[in-house]
Amino acid sequence: MINTAFKFYSVLKNEDAMPYIGGNLLVAADGLGGSGSTVHAIDRVKHTDMHGDIIAGAFGDMKTVSTELRGYIEELIAPMVDGRDDTSALWASRIVIARCVYAFTEGEFQKSDLSDKKVRAMLAEFIETGLHNVSRKFDLQKGKYDGQLLLPTTLACIRYSEKERSVIAETVWAGDSRCYALLPDGLKLLSLDDEDDSGSITNLFYADNDKVTLNYICHEIPKPCALLAVSDGIFDPFDPHENLGVEYILLSAIKEHNSPQEVATALYNFYGSIHGDDATLSFVPFGFDSYKDMQNKLAQRTDKIIAVRNKQVKLYGALEVMNQSEEEASHYVLSRTNDRYDYIVPILVDTIESGAQDIALTSTIRKIAVAATKACGESAEKARKQRRAQSMNALYNYVKNNPLCVTHLFVNSIFLQYPNGGQQKEITCLFTQLFSKAQDYNNKNKLNAELATKKSELEAKSEAFHWRIMEKISFYRNKFDGMWGDKISDCKLRYNTNIYLRIWQEIDFDLQYHRSVSYIGNLPVADRSLANEIRTYIDDCRKVKEQIKRMRSSGDNSYRSFIEAWNAVYDYLNRCPSAINNILTDQAVQQFGFDISDERFIMELGKNSRNRIISEFKAQKEVIVSDIVKSLSENCDKISVIDGQYNATRLELFRTYYRLKSMDSGELKAFESQLAKLETEYNSLIIK
Repeated sequence: MINTAFKFYSVLKNEDAMPYIGGNLLVAADGLGGSGSTVHAIDRVKHTDMHGDIIAGAFGDMKTVSTELRGYIEELIAPMVDGRDDTSALWASRIVIARCVYAFTEGEFQKSDLSDKKVRAMLAEFIETGLHNVSRKFDLQKGKYDGQLLLPTTLACIRYSEKERSVIAETVWAGDSRCYALLPDGLKLLSLDDEDDSGSITNLFYADNDKVTLNYICHEIPKPCALLAVSDGIFDPFDPHENLGVEYILLSAIKEHNSPQEVATALYNFYGSIHGDDATLSFVPFGFDSYKDMQNKLAQRTDKIIAVRNKQVKLYGALEVMNQSEEEASHYVLSRTNDRYDYIVPILVDTIESGAQDIALTSTIRKIAVAATKACGESAEKARKQRRAQSMNALYNYVKNNPLCVTHLFVNSIFLQYPNGGQQKEITCLFTQLFSKAQDYNNKNKLNAELATKKSELEAKSEAFHWRIMEKISFYRNKFDGMWGDKISDCKLRYNTNIYLRIWQEIDFDLQYHRSVSYIGNLPVADRSLANEIRTYIDDCRKVKEQIKRMRSSGDNSYRSFIEAWNAVYDYLNRCPSAINNILTDQAVQQFGFDISDERFIMELGKNSRNRIISEFKAQKEVIVSDIVKSLSENCDKISVIDGQYNATRLELFRTYYRLKSMDSGELKAFESQLAKLETEYNSLIIK
């Protein structure tokens, strides 16, 4: 074997493992991105030594490991110990491929008889052990959705031994990763995909699966040849002509480049640019004297395959579509549009928002979008008006109930500010009047408060007067009791006592009804001082009450004037909403919710419109899916922004069918003849 072996790994999802070449072995493993999409959030507190824990869990039962294999394992687990959480698929492919390589190169299966089912069962059990141990050590859980598995992966490997004129290739696999042999006569598939009719994988490795089966086929392949182990990312892009596609891209790269390293780079770049999956390939040649010799011995096959491929590209998919019914021809696109609808909808909305034209944007879809946008705009505008009405109402009530806030207009107001900067004369006059009326009301309100305070202070003296009157009454009663039998004195004392009793009873009455204390002139001169004080007190109270009454009436009038002035300003603000930001301080604008700018409103409206359109599209999924499929069929010569949601080959088959359907009978017959010739030519190149 010349030194022209190579391998490459086109990393997109990072779910494939780095392929292996060495020790008479080629291996590829593809972590399944769908069923293994669960992201494992590792407890970093518990597992502070991720590297050591992974080595112990996945490979702890592997005895002596060579320096070379240890280096390969370190390369495999590097993304598992980088501090970021990874998918179940990423962990699975790396654990399985490392244990497989160890088993064949350094473990107990180096010289085992792989044709023996029991041996392969033991090998499968050994490989599975790493998955079981890791899942338990890290307490890994499978995803919550149907179809998700814990640590799922495929495996494909070739153990080979070289003879003088041939190579014995023992192929072992589980899943849809493949093994090939490339000969000067063509590409031979050495394995058969473990898939059912729907394309679902029926046999694979995953944690706690005790039913995985390692398939086995042994081939003796004549030299010169090459062996390949690949993941499905190598052949899926060429479905349904996988062999032709793989052979074409491989032979073309060998022809066009001058070294295995250049071929690996070319293949890496090609697969990295055509789809969203990892692509893994390991390649080992036999029986070639040099790289140039390999090019020469493959040249004839290369030219034929390139010619066939060119014809196939030109007449893409015609072999499959000629005898289909329209239902069969459109089944894939219809089914895929349904399945990928949640991804297609945002693309359609993006295209609508950009103003671009596209065949997928049918008139029905545009009408739905326009109606949704209009409804959203009307709803948003209604909400905006309601929100502004609420803000205006809150503003109105606040100023109405707090006239004092207006008097600060000219003194660092925290609420209303005097209009400035080219405002209309009307609002300036209205604000001047509002300020004047508010100031007048607040001044009268202040004076009224002062009078009320004075009234309260005066009325508080009544208790003191009551005590003094009580003392007088007690005085006269005592004298009255001491002069028993003196009729003249008795009458006089009784009279004086009654006067003070009347004064006692009438203080509150007089304060309420503004009457003067009577009988003062009949009191002894010595007692008239208190009575006069009381009369003066009552007169003062009456005057204050009268002032309060007048002030209250005046205050009511000034408050009405203030409200009239505020109503005039408020009416103006309703007529000219743009004045809000000029007459309200920033604090007030924010407090009452006037801070929703046009820019913010438009941004919110755009976001709400987009969500409304997406919601409407999803609600009318059946109609829109049908419309999209119809438009794609009627515009089969045009591309669309949603093309990326379909398998390129199958979409082209769909379009080819409708292109052919539009041909006249003469064209169709000529094309049928050309396709039949192409099929005969292609079949003659396939190794049976």
